[in-house]
Amino acid sequence: MITRIAVLGSTDFIERLKQLEEELPTIRLDYYIYNSPIEAIDIVPNITPCDAVFFSGSLPYLYTKERREQLPVPTHYLKQDGTAIATTLLSTCYSNFIPIQEISIDLIEPQLVHGLLQDVGQSEQHPYMMIIDPTFNLQEVVAFHSKLQENGQSSLAITSIHAVYQELRVNNISVIPMIDPKSSIIKGIEETKSMALLAKSQSAKIAVGYIQLMNDSTISDEVLKKISSSIHASVVKSEDYFYTLFSTQGAVQKALENNTINTWLNLVSSPLKVAFGFGKTVTEATKNAKDALPYVAENTAYLITDNKELLGPYPNNQKQVQLKTNDPVLAQLAKETTLSPANLSKIMQFSRSHKSTEFTAYDLEIYLQVSRRTTERILKKLVNHGYAHIIGEEMTYQQGRPRAVYEINFPTYV
Repeated sequence: MITRIAVLGSTDFIERLKQLEEELPTIRLDYYIYNSPIEAIDIVPNITPCDAVFFSGSLPYLYTKERREQLPVPTHYLKQDGTAIATTLLSTCYSNFIPIQEISIDLIEPQLVHGLLQDVGQSEQHPYMMIIDPTFNLQEVVAFHSKLQENGQSSLAITSIHAVYQELRVNNISVIPMIDPKSSIIKGIEETKSMALLAKSQSAKIAVGYIQLMNDSTISDEVLKKISSSIHASVVKSEDYFYTLFSTQGAVQKALENNTINTWLNLVSSPLKVAFGFGKTVTEATKNAKDALPYVAENTAYLITDNKELLGPYPNNQKQVQLKTNDPVLAQLAKETTLSPANLSKIMQFSRSHKSTEFTAYDLEIYLQVSRRTTERILKKLVNHGYAHIIGEEMTYQQGRPRAVYEINFPTYV
């Protein structure tokens, strides 16, 4: 099967890549040329259907962040790494016999040069360097190289930006482009292909959905057809007020990202609950959908993935809760405290989002949206096994008992 990849790059990069096509027999490359990396912003919306998009550098990749995230396919870029810098400097020294201290270079990560020179025992000498980022000014970069050569401080400019290379040549400044090693280019394209294949395999997984109507209502055949067609699903009517949808993970994910649930709510006059489950088999997806249903409130939707992640509520705020854990520390914690992975995941999210490491039972109660009794039972289990400590008390009111102040004592950033 051929993987189709759209490539955005400068003329020189595209010409170089065309010479490597024979080494990529299972990949079809569609080329989109820009003169300056910022032009990639306008190119992205005009890319024809493909399996993935590859950018020739980090600048066009960063410039297009907003539009990239709207693409339905994976994106990747060629990173400027130590291999590219080492290849370029080695070529310069052998071909031009120019000392390292007489070179000017613009690049994204200057520390790569420092590290490389330290590795070869040349840390005392280094080139003139200019950091470039998405906010760079083309003329400032051109001026950086030009002034150094005009002042006799530099003999050669190395640039990471094709537009800078072109302007310096017009101005008769000695310049070469940063060399992208053949191995790095092929590796980047192969990585992009792997991302495309993974995305396809993920999107093809089975998705099962449940629609449960409140008040024993029904959905008309016309509305049911609109709902099912929005996720390319087949429908089984279990009861008058309960429907099962069979679709694919990709179709459901796209629908959730596009807030299609809102459309469903507007189509159906009666309140409803929606639950989805992903899985490698119909049995697994069905079980996950059933497990998601108890979490669903009126006019919302929840999803349990094949990795046992609980996502929702849709179409509003989305939280992610782990319903299983493979981490040995957390597995031991769950075993000792008898707390479910879902509750542990929620506590970890609370810890990461809470502005202070200190909190009260009330703070946790509000976040978990459970009763005070349930919250205190959870905290008691954590305290009894040393996974939380009472570090003080607070009294924000005149009567009653003071509130205990707690701290979590287990890793929550995993």
